[in-house]
Amino acid sequence: MINGRNNTRNRFTRMKRFLKLRIFHAGDSPHRIALGVALGLFVGWSPALGFHILIVLALSIPLRANKLAALASVWITNPFTFVPVYYPSYLLGRKLLLLFGFKSSVSNKPIHELLGEFNLSQFYTGFFHIDFWKGLFTFLWSKGIELWLGCTIVGLLAATAGYFVTYYLINRHRAANPHRRFQP
Repeated sequence: MINGRNNTRNRFTRMKRFLKLRIFHAGDSPHRIALGVALGLFVGWSPALGFHILIVLALSIPLRANKLAALASVWITNPFTFVPVYYPSYLLGRKLLLLFGFKSSVSNKPIHELLGEFNLSQFYTGFFHIDFWKGLFTFLWSKGIELWLGCTIVGLLAATAGYFVTYYLINRHRAANPHRRFQP
């Protein structure tokens, strides 16, 4: 148990050090770094799992967002976290569509039935196999407009909160540590 706590503490220390050295003291303005975090969160919430990195890099160039911050925050969604990220977004999108009188393309199924359609055994046996990614893409696409609508709304909320929190934290950290600040 002690070894597990030490590993967790070491990971947290490394993540904190990465934030301080690579994000907070990056030779970029707080706005561009916060914009990168917001962009990464928004793209990370989209159901285009597997294409997030390409999308965030393509968008960070014309938006002049910090690419490292965008790449770091896009990993909010990955094959290990897609259920807690996408399922509430799906439910929100479904509820909004029903609220406005649209018919749902998917019946009201509990999460274990929805995941049963994906065949989670592929997740453990063929994570690096193309069939896994095809099955995941088909599963996410088949959930229709509910998933895309919910993910867009939650992604916008997460991106907005991420921008303001990051901007505040960077400015606060740089004010407290002016000797460490890199000039852009």
